[in-house]
Amino acid sequence: MNNPQEEIHLRDYWRVLQKRRKIGLTFFAVVVAIVAVYSLVATPVYRGTAQLLVDNERNQTLNFGEGGAAIIQSKDMADYFNTQKAIIGSRAFADRVVRKLQLDKNPYFKEMKDKQENSIRKTISSTIRSWLPAKAKPASLFPGFKFREEVDPFLTDVILDKTTLEIGKRVNIFKINFDATNPTVAAAMANGIAEAFVEHNMDIKVKPYRDAAEWLSARLVESKAKVGESETLLQQYKEGKGVTSFETKENVLSQKLQELMTQQVQAEGKRQDAEIKYRQIVSVIDRPELLTTVPDIMNNLVIQGLRTEELTLRRQISELSEKFGEKHPQLVKVSSQLEMVKRSINLEARKMLNAAKAEYEVALNRENSIRRAISAQKQEVLGMTRKAIDFNVIAGESGSNKQFYDLLLKKLQEASLSGGLNVSNIQIVDTAVIPDGPIKPKRAKNMILALLLGLFGGISVAFFMEYMDDTIKTAEDVDKALQLPLLEIVPLTGADKGPIFVLSDPKSATAEAYRTIRTGIMLSSLDQDPLKILLLTSAIPNEGKSTTATNLAVAMSQMGERVLLIDVDMRRHNLHDFFGIENTVGLSDLVIDPNLMSQAVHKIEQVPNLFVITGGRLAPNPSELLGSDRMRALILGLRDKFDRIILDSPPLLAFSDALVLSRLADGVVLVAWGARTPRDTIQRAAQSLKGVNARLLGVVLNKIDTAKHASYAYYSYYYGDKKNSVNKKSRKKGSGAKA
Repeated sequence: MNNPQEEIHLRDYWRVLQKRRKIGLTFFAVVVAIVAVYSLVATPVYRGTAQLLVDNERNQTLNFGEGGAAIIQSKDMADYFNTQKAIIGSRAFADRVVRKLQLDKNPYFKEMKDKQENSIRKTISSTIRSWLPAKAKPASLFPGFKFREEVDPFLTDVILDKTTLEIGKRVNIFKINFDATNPTVAAAMANGIAEAFVEHNMDIKVKPYRDAAEWLSARLVESKAKVGESETLLQQYKEGKGVTSFETKENVLSQKLQELMTQQVQAEGKRQDAEIKYRQIVSVIDRPELLTTVPDIMNNLVIQGLRTEELTLRRQISELSEKFGEKHPQLVKVSSQLEMVKRSINLEARKMLNAAKAEYEVALNRENSIRRAISAQKQEVLGMTRKAIDFNVIAGESGSNKQFYDLLLKKLQEASLSGGLNVSNIQIVDTAVIPDGPIKPKRAKNMILALLLGLFGGISVAFFMEYMDDTIKTAEDVDKALQLPLLEIVPLTGADKGPIFVLSDPKSATAEAYRTIRTGIMLSSLDQDPLKILLLTSAIPNEGKSTTATNLAVAMSQMGERVLLIDVDMRRHNLHDFFGIENTVGLSDLVIDPNLMSQAVHKIEQVPNLFVITGGRLAPNPSELLGSDRMRALILGLRDKFDRIILDSPPLLAFSDALVLSRLADGVVLVAWGARTPRDTIQRAAQSLKGVNARLLGVVLNKIDTAKHASYAYYSYYYGDKKNSVNKKSRKKGSGAKA
């Protein structure tokens, strides 16, 4: 289960909205403003609507079924309306409307066309084309083809764009809508399009039948001539072949062929059985011991008797062999009888072999004879089939010509009847009237939607920004992400008052924050070993650790402690700039030669009890130098001379110097740029310190802009008047203390 302390409450959502209220309100204001401007500036559009009725009883097709019976079929209404939409959306119909209403002479549409031609895009396009060389007009690939020409393609596009067709509440009623910026034009165009549509629908229904009747009349004459020719050719073929019915004779031949094939199958079966019997006897005839494995041999009654006699003699030989010797007369006699029985069995088996061979040869001859008869019959059938094919081709052509002639005659009658029907199944039931108001923009509806969209969009943007923000800004963030105490939050202050805020602006919130850090460190060592050596570091550069170390050293000096501030950043020295002292002899020199102690330690005159050791010359091997025994001996020697030693080290994730120095320090303070440094970066820095068993005292969130966070509003209340608050707002984009 989740820890109850980590559960999300409504106040957490409210806190997010409070923190991100500016971006949420900005999104809300922008959306509402855009919609409001659009609703006020957009040109109003009016819609004229004419309603048409589709008569289902007249929405039918007249067809002729078998036998010439007339069949009236109704069309599916859904398909019908989809068809009407496609017709109204065609360029041919739109051009018909332009011609019927003479829109090319209408002032409203002429003005619309002039605006289009004088538009910026049109002007730019024309200018560019004038700069380019003129292209020669391509030669027509179809000189004899006449293309349909429109009165004005622009007006055709306008009709297609502004006209819509929709089905009404009742299935057999649909509406024709036309949108225009002039209400009178909208109503007049809707009525004109409805009238043109009724006329167009009537033409579509009648014209195909009239065209079909003309075409069918011409084809009917040709078909009648073909029928006469095919009938004459069929009769001549019958007389030439001397056959009245190919079908009857072909059936007789096919039946005879079928009987022969049946006999062939039976003959093949007999031949296969005889062959199997013959092959079995042949395979064992020279191997007497295997004769008993052939069923036909064993079923022979003679062989069965001889086999019984053989078994009896074998039993006698066995009994006599036990009583007498091998040359005993009785044993010799019985053995002779056994050999005679074996020869008899073999002789009888060879008789069966001859009989099986004769049976096999007879079956084979019978099968071959039937095969020859089948081959001859097939040739006769094929010859008759070839004649029948020619006959069927001629007869089929004659029948097809007759059927085609009958079909053309029926279709001609149908087309003639349908072409005479000139009543449309569509009529106008409600003409369009001049609309009272525009259909768009709907200002009230747009504003309501804008308010809802702006409200929910602003809330969503606020929570999205909070979700994407992975920095640490509050004590709660430090506790959840790092499981470390927060020593203090240092507000963002203008660089003109720094970097030693404890001296330059002692009553400011920044100075008080450093004093709070000092108090927290001193209180944390009451029940444990004294924190004489403090290491200040950060995850990455420019997070304000040097400023924090300097102000913390000054704040501790003001408590009467002898404080030594050491610049252990061997790659980037900056403490000497803070105090305006020389950097000729510093830590790098002191580690090499401890006798330079008097030159390396600088006493700060304006801050009693504060001493500083600068970085000195840049060392080529900082990590080896800081981890050497000389460095350890130097720190141990200074430990007894000062109440507090503060080490200003390089960033953790950039160099390993801080990890090396953490073994010499009694406690480590991690400085982070609040609301700027990523959460995982600070976590990796803290984890690296825990990995070397460093004593982490806590985290300092530096350079927090308290004006942007509602939870830090008390800073302005206690540490600034109205004038300072105004100054802070004007400096909220200023940089923090120098790192």
